[in-house]
Amino acid sequence: METIHINLPEDLYKLYAVLKVAGHWVQPRGERTLEIENFSYVCQPYIRYNNFAGRNFNLKYLKREMAWYIKADPTDLSIAEHASQWGKIIANGKLNSNYGSYWFGRYGVENIVAILQQDPMSRRAVIPMYGTDIDHMDLEAKDVPCTIAIEFRIRHGALNARAIMRSQDILWGMTNDLPTFSFLQEIVAARLKVPMGTLTVAVGSFHVYESRMDMFNNIIIAHTLTQISDPAPKIEHEEALLLSNKTINPNMAFGKWLMNI
Repeated sequence: METIHINLPEDLYKLYAVLKVAGHWVQPRGERTLEIENFSYVCQPYIRYNNFAGRNFNLKYLKREMAWYIKADPTDLSIAEHASQWGKIIANGKLNSNYGSYWFGRYGVENIVAILQQDPMSRRAVIPMYGTDIDHMDLEAKDVPCTIAIEFRIRHGALNARAIMRSQDILWGMTNDLPTFSFLQEIVAARLKVPMGTLTVAVGSFHVYESRMDMFNNIIIAHTLTQISDPAPKIEHEEALLLSNKTINPNMAFGKWLMNI
């Protein structure tokens, strides 16, 4: 299937339309799922929000999740107070899907910045995620990262990013993945003092669960974006330095936005 290009926020509707038409029913873990395999879409900079009427997009929760990622502590279970699904998958006192623990860990942003400062054309600027913890490989694991890796390349003077995913749900998963991937890309771009380029999401299984088909179909019928009344401010270089070192300053633009919940 050809890659879907998202040039405007309303173009995210294309993802719903193509899944509706081209998806096939499968049943992983016994749950019927409408799925497209090996699916990719490319977003222009700052296209972030899956805020279609019928989705009940929760910007306050998104801010909490991004702040939790920045703190980068998988043993911080406080996110479960704001989304009950997290509480169901805690194991060994941690949450493997705290993406920040990979993004701001040993092979995270600091390493990416060093690689691209040394060689701006490098193809080695990759943050590995899935498979980096022995817990991921446990057959009984309930919390396994859906993202395999995120890679960055500077091309034509801009920072492009690609998220490589084993799985993405168009309703719950994409709603938080797309903006948080974009914020991560912006942090790296600000550190490098280069503009944002495209964000590509390449997914092994792009899907919607049968249990959520009413919401999915209502979005298709309404075909309308709701207004984002509190869009995120741009991340500048000095704040990116703090964020990439797991620090949120509530007196700086992005930190103030994150804390305004």
